[in-house]
Amino acid sequence: MSHPSTVAILLLALPLVAVPTAGAQEKPPSSRWVEVSRPYLAKKGDTYLLVHAITGSSSKELSWGLVEVNGPDGSRKCEWLKRLEPKQAYRFECPLQDAAGQKFASRVRVYSNATLTDRELLYEPVLDVTPQGLAAAETAGVSAGTTVVPDGVVEGMDVTLPATFKSTWYRRVDRGFSMRAYENSGDLTVSADELAFTDGKKTVRLPHARILSVRWEPLPNDIANHWVVVRFTNDEGKPDGVAFRDGGRMGLRGETGIIYQAVRRAVKK
Repeated sequence: MSHPSTVAILLLALPLVAVPTAGAQEKPPSSRWVEVSRPYLAKKGDTYLLVHAITGSSSKELSWGLVEVNGPDGSRKCEWLKRLEPKQAYRFECPLQDAAGQKFASRVRVYSNATLTDRELLYEPVLDVTPQGLAAAETAGVSAGTTVVPDGVVEGMDVTLPATFKSTWYRRVDRGFSMRAYENSGDLTVSADELAFTDGKKTVRLPHARILSVRWEPLPNDIANHWVVVRFTNDEGKPDGVAFRDGGRMGLRGETGIIYQAVRRAVKK
């Protein structure tokens, strides 16, 4: 796939804010809306599971949980976006292969709205799979009244496809340092078969068949903001990646979460 060259755009970028990188958290942070447990191992048949348990602690407030489990090499294992009802317990189960001796990093984020603009909680633990943990998983079970959430669930804003998001920022994941957060600004169309970004001069098309993953995450040199990060196989058969972010109102409109949900639903990876 050929990438569009950088186009001169008379828009100001958001300032880049340096945020210290935190290490793995042992203890879940507190939240007004939910109670989050440390990740633990369970077993279902012959399959070991990494489990995150989240319970809505508010009597009436809804929230949205974005839970992600990464493999030892940093690749995606499991990911969910789930609407969390008040006083309801949820169990997020991620199947593990060859788990013994491995470490699995997670990211648990809780938002007070479906657009993912008001984050309430960030928890980044690492589960070290030990022989003791594997043995303890033998007796792990599901408590009554707990909803088991299958991998890949996306619950949020309803977006009808095809959907076009105007004033979308585009950048390559590995483009290196720049004073501007994006490379191009244009329209992103999410359809049942592909993602298509056009800035009026060039069009970048990503067929779903080439897409490896869709993630909601910060990027190098812009760790203060989250982007819709799409990793794919390019025309040379090599791993590649691009990212999208809502560029409306100079990047302050705050609809990147809606773009993420539309892309996740369409791509289903």
